[in-house]
Amino acid sequence: GPVDLAIFDVSGRRIRTLATGELSAGAHEVVWDGADENGHRVASGTYWARLESAGRRSASRLVVLK
Repeated sequence: GPVDLAIFDVSGRRIRTLATGELSAGAHEVVWDGADENGHRVASGTYWARLESAGRRSASRLVVLK
């Protein structure tokens, strides 16, 4: 079904889209390299990974340390 997986900063700005569109049922793995949409490394700090799928939303806190 439709999926949107993105990284946001603490202000709620979308930093990077990791997955969007249709994915088949089952387990999937996505790795974030710590870069924004332009390929630049993000600053140290707290970020949120937000997954929206099938009308459900979940978020996980990520901490980037350099």
